Amino acid sequence: MQYPIWDVPLLGGGMVIAIVAIVHVMVAHFAVGAGLFTAATEVRAYKQNRPLLIRFLKDYSRFLVLLSFVFGAITGVGIWFSIALVSPEATSALIHQYVWGWATEWVFFLVEIGSGYVYYYTWDRMDPKKHLIVGWIYAVSAYMSLVIINGILAFMLSPGQWLQTHSFWDGFFNPTYWPSLGLRTISAFAIAAIFVAIAVNMNKGYSREERQEIINESSRWLVPLALMLPISLWYFSQAPEAARQLVMGGAIAMTLFFLFGIAASTLVGLYAYVGLVLKKRYINLETSILLGAIAFIATGSMEFVREGIRKPYVIYDYMYSNGILKADEAALNEKGVLGWAPWTAVGMGVEVERMTPIQRGEALYRAQCLRCHTVDGANGIVPLIKNWPEESITHALETLHVEQYYMPPFIGPEKDKNDLTLFLRELAEKGSAAVSRNASAMMKTTNKEDRS
Repeated sequence: MQYPIWDVPLLGGGMVIAIVAIVHVMVAHFAVGAGLFTAATEVRAYKQNRPLLIRFLKDYSRFLVLLSFVFGAITGVGIWFSIALVSPEATSALIHQYVWGWATEWVFFLVEIGSGYVYYYTWDRMDPKKHLIVGWIYAVSAYMSLVIINGILAFMLSPGQWLQTHSFWDGFFNPTYWPSLGLRTISAFAIAAIFVAIAVNMNKGYSREERQEIINESSRWLVPLALMLPISLWYFSQAPEAARQLVMGGAIAMTLFFLFGIAASTLVGLYAYVGLVLKKRYINLETSILLGAIAFIATGSMEFVREGIRKPYVIYDYMYSNGILKADEAALNEKGVLGWAPWTAVGMGVEVERMTPIQRGEALYRAQCLRCHTVDGANGIVPLIKNWPEESITHALETLHVEQYYMPPFIGPEKDKNDLTLFLRELAEKGSAAVSRNASAMMKTTNKEDRS
């Protein structure tokens, strides 16, 4: 590794990515689903001579522009910013492997943005047939962005034959590609429909009867949620066996989040079919916002599972979650990790050669543990090892990847393991104050060296 380490106290870098990513996925899926919804609904409106739908689509396209093109663009930049700081090695690997994939996606994204603005600003200014063509250009380009990004995200969990061939197409059309695309497409449909209910209820220019007609029109887009369970089972059947076991009880958090995401999605789908499609019920603003909140939590749960079952890898069977390549493990077990991660020493203000054993232990902690474990914040190491004796810490380091499969193995020679044990033992006894004291001591040492 030749990158600085981004330390986010209390929250942790991984949590920053999770927060930004879940919000962005929600908005991105809305952009895709709303594009398909507006184009298809405009076709229905002209065929069935339903001016109310045309009137609503004009308002909905404004909602689409503000949410997707403004807020979505901000969260999209946030994704790149956060992943580049937290996991620069994985970000670099994905860019180098899929540079032409990203370039193609950016072209589709530019078409999506341009056509989306044209679609919104040319209502009543363009011939309806030409306007509809623009709408379909937006819908197709937005969906193609999803098609490409889905391939790269699915690759991170199931690279498949790419591990042997390093072929672009082997990695892109990986084992979980098609079920993942199906799940994301269903999610996009549902989120677009839920936002229809929110948007029409927020607009005071519609009567209750008009709002009910629009909501019932969009509710059919929620029905595919009932397919989330079978497609999810297909998805996990294609995932690596060890990842699948994490969902099947190997990691109880993964199991619970998966069950909650599936249950929430299925219930919303059944509610839409029975209540909105069959019985033509009306839902008010509060209920539509509640559905949106459930969709957000379900989306977050499924994204949490997708990220979590990759552990101990960030790119499955290729790169560990701390950025170390699996292929480099043997060499680093002999040479040690600090030479691979020089920025840990630079960030601590002291040269590796001048470090005490506990200082080396802290540097090793920053290199191998910090991306997933803060000191005493989210997933903090202090509560996990509080009052552990030295023997327990040593045993844990020796058997990390055996007793806790989702954690990478400790990598380094015996001296490194002993130094990390000393640092963790101090944390177990004295908590985060130990880190603060070490930092103060290193600053004093650095100042003395500067004066000399």
